Amino acid sequence: MNKYALIGAKLGHSYSAKIHNYVFNKLNIKASYELIETLDLDDFIKYAKANLKGFNITIPYKEQILPYLDYIDDEAKKLANVNTVKIIDNKLYGYNTDLLGFIGMLDYYKVDYENKNCYILGSGGAAKTCYYALSKKTKNVYLVSRGKTGNNIISYDDLNEQDIDLIVNATPVGMYPNVKMCPVGLSILNKTKEVVDLIYNPKQTEFLKAKNSYNNGLIMLILQALYADKIWEDIDIKAELIKEVGDLFE
Repeated sequence: MNKYALIGAKLGHSYSAKIHNYVFNKLNIKASYELIETLDLDDFIKYAKANLKGFNITIPYKEQILPYLDYIDDEAKKLANVNTVKIIDNKLYGYNTDLLGFIGMLDYYKVDYENKNCYILGSGGAAKTCYYALSKKTKNVYLVSRGKTGNNIISYDDLNEQDIDLIVNATPVGMYPNVKMCPVGLSILNKTKEVVDLIYNPKQTEFLKAKNSYNNGLIMLILQALYADKIWEDIDIKAELIKEVGDLFE
C-alpha cells in the first residue's frame, strides 16, 4: 500500500485526510493518507523517504521545502513554493497544485475574471499563487497589503479609489474561530461586482455574506488534492468526483 501524508505545523482542522482517503477508497486505489504535524523538516524528510510515496505541504513549509527537492516543476519554480511532492527512487519531485486548484475553482464558480480589474487581499504564498494565475488573463491585478506597497501592490486604503470587478480574499481573516471578522468594509464590498474567499471554514464568511455569495475555498481545496492524487496515482479527475467529495462536507 502506498502511503501519503500532509505535513505542517498545525493540522487540527485539516480536511485533507478525509478527501484523499475517500478518493483512494472510491477509486479502489491501495493507498492511505495521514496528517503529520512536525516542527523539524530534516527529520520528516528522512521519515518520508523511508515510508512515503509522496506528501502535501502546508504552512509554514511551502517555501522551506525547496532546498530539499531534486526537481521542481516550472510553475512551482515561478511561484517559489511547493505543496505537493512525489518520491521516486529516494528523490523528491516538487509541484504546486494550488495553482490548478485556484483556476479550477474560478471556472467551477463561473467567475468572469478575464480582462477584469482584480484585487487579491494578502501578500503571502496563497495570494501570490492567485496573482500569478489571474495575471495571465486579467486586465489589471493587484495584491492588497497592510505592510507594503509597490509594483502591483496597493494598500487597503487605496481600495477606496478603485473600480473593482473581483476581490479574492487570500488572508485568514474571517476563518474559524474568528468568524465575525471581515477583511474589508462594506463600502468596498458594495461597489465590488464579485468575490471569492479561499477560506472554507465557515462555508460563508462575513466577506461572502456581504455579497450573498458561497464562492468559498472548498472547491480549491478539493481540486488541489485531486491534482496531487493525479500526480501520485494518475487518477482521472471528473466532475462527478469533485461533487462527491464536496458532498462529504455538507
